[in-house]
Amino acid sequence: MSPVDFTVALVGRPNVGKSTLFNRIAGKRRAITFDQPGITRDLVAQPVEYDGRRFLLIDTGGYMTGGGDDLLAKVRGQVLRAIYESDLVVFLVDSRDGLLPLDKEIAGMLRERDKPFLLAANKVDAKEGREGVGQFHALSVDRIHSVSAEHGTGVGDILDEIVARMPKKAAGEAETDAGTESVPRIAVVGRPNVGKSTLVNTLAGFERVIASEVPGTTRDAIDVMVRRDGKQYLLIDTAGIRAKRKTETVIEKFSVLKSLDSLKRCDLAILLIDGPDGLTHQDRQVLRYILNEERAVVVAANKADRWPGEEERRVALHGIQEGLEYASFAPVVPTVATTGKGFPILFRKIEEAISNFRHRVPTGLLNRMAQTFLYSVPIPSQQGRNRAFYMTQVGTAPPSFAVFVKDRRGIPDSFTRYLQNKIRDRFGFEGSPVRIVYRER
Repeated sequence: MSPVDFTVALVGRPNVGKSTLFNRIAGKRRAITFDQPGITRDLVAQPVEYDGRRFLLIDTGGYMTGGGDDLLAKVRGQVLRAIYESDLVVFLVDSRDGLLPLDKEIAGMLRERDKPFLLAANKVDAKEGREGVGQFHALSVDRIHSVSAEHGTGVGDILDEIVARMPKKAAGEAETDAGTESVPRIAVVGRPNVGKSTLVNTLAGFERVIASEVPGTTRDAIDVMVRRDGKQYLLIDTAGIRAKRKTETVIEKFSVLKSLDSLKRCDLAILLIDGPDGLTHQDRQVLRYILNEERAVVVAANKADRWPGEEERRVALHGIQEGLEYASFAPVVPTVATTGKGFPILFRKIEEAISNFRHRVPTGLLNRMAQTFLYSVPIPSQQGRNRAFYMTQVGTAPPSFAVFVKDRRGIPDSFTRYLQNKIRDRFGFEGSPVRIVYRER
């Protein structure tokens, strides 16, 4: 979608249905929803189009006050940032619970900041909900929007009101999708507590996502637009991916699924690992997920400041590179997410990998090269003598090559890897997977 100039934040105390309303308006299951307070912690944003107008919708964590919990304070800080940066707030309350002191506190906070807001009383699908709406007149608002986020009741009225509050478009103003299509989408993935959120925050220049020493702090996949060296990147911060047998709660399982889904919509994945720990079994599993989705990949060996010396670092990085095995095409870059050390090299490798991910080799050049290693070499086959006649590139992202053969049955994986290595020897493709498909002439 094109850049949007109007931002709407959903705000309310925990478990009033903000994420359910967010998903309803966004038209997709973008935010995790569960019948448990405190599921949403970070800000989840999604461009929305309604009645020919576009705005940015932000889901926030449940606003709470008091308590000395560091995580609670960070969630509250995120909510306040969303309120400050938004043009309009949809203040959601639970009509079944009725008017609570925290609702009054949130309304007062919005008025103190002179922030325009719409009051939406959710969960009116139940009788007690419909009967409880009247209590909220005590908040002295002009109108109470009765909604059921789960069933969609009243959501259209909220959207009509949002559009009515948006500035009028200038004559001839057009909104197009051009401009963001070329922005690289980069998913930051890895096991828990390797520094994914810290890396994203350092790049953003402020705490855009909550970073904590407690593993599992990030639950949703959070999109963050950053600018570096004059270029824009869409970073996707993800929850730590653990082995399936170690995911204990439903929320954790949802979080892992969101992380894996982020791989489907990215161009490149930064596999963030704990450098001094080396490449662990779980790191290799996350790498397999990246390879299964055929995404470009750069490995960031984080916490590089913990290596005692240059020789130890060199040996460790060599061991990590060796451990990548079939993903040896991925560059390994030492980083320190807390300070940004290593980021210039990291982004140079990202740019190279994305360029390779989208690169197309001229057919004539490809076939001249293939003469030396493909057309003159018999293909191993259980069906008898097999040979290749022709090769052409049929796609990019990832670079995909079709090999026309006498018989495509039974061609071993080892021969496919042989072709991939030969293509890399000639054309590089560092950081990008290479796909080979066989077709019969």
